[in-house]
Amino acid sequence: MMGTRQRKRPVSSRRRRRRRIRRIQAWTARILVVAFALFLCFLLAFGGRWIWERLNGDAEEAFWEGADPGLEVPDGEPVIVLDAGHGGEDQGTSYGELLEKDLNLSVTLLLKERLQESGAAVVLIRDGDEKVELEERARIANRLKADLFVSIHCNYCEDDEGVQGFECYYREGSEEGALLAEGILREIEGTGEIISRGLKTADFRVLRKTNMPAVLAELGYFSNGEERRRLADESYQEMLAEHLAAGILAYEISN
Repeated sequence: MMGTRQRKRPVSSRRRRRRRIRRIQAWTARILVVAFALFLCFLLAFGGRWIWERLNGDAEEAFWEGADPGLEVPDGEPVIVLDAGHGGEDQGTSYGELLEKDLNLSVTLLLKERLQESGAAVVLIRDGDEKVELEERARIANRLKADLFVSIHCNYCEDDEGVQGFECYYREGSEEGALLAEGILREIEGTGEIISRGLKTADFRVLRKTNMPAVLAELGYFSNGEERRRLADESYQEMLAEHLAAGILAYEISN
């Protein structure tokens, strides 16, 4: 006996429509998953960088707020940032109990007094024995939109104890930095009492990262006994500060 052959029921147009909708929904879900994954990749690659920059900017702002230069800069006055090199555990060069970080600060404080007497607004990177990172020194000056940046240091020559003298560095290619250095050196050499080794260029970070005319003054060499004794003398430090101030102010007047 032959079985009865079942006939397929015709698929209604409504069922076909439902299947088509389900397929569309499935593909849409896949596309959305892929799109979301691509969006996450983009966010991590670019948005993450943006977020980091914003967070870093907030951290920088927080640093600036915490730095407290200790001076409300009056409008219309030239703003001069003075940077006493080294500080804290970074003592710089030394000879016995004579530490560069201390001598740098001593001359910087004297220089601040001379400049303020002439009406300049002065900001100190440090006014005590604390360490300040090089980038932070430049950042403070840039945040203030300072007119000038002057960094104070002392030198040391291991190869030749006979080397001595004042040096003034500026960044190569900085015309205003060169003019500032020339003005300072002119005053230093005019004393007839301070040995000069002239102008020099260097790519020091505090010169490279600052946005204003900037110089780094090497007051002398600890490695030379005669100059070391002069540098340790308070009257010599006062003379250095006086003529540094005269050179800085001469540049300001000419500009």
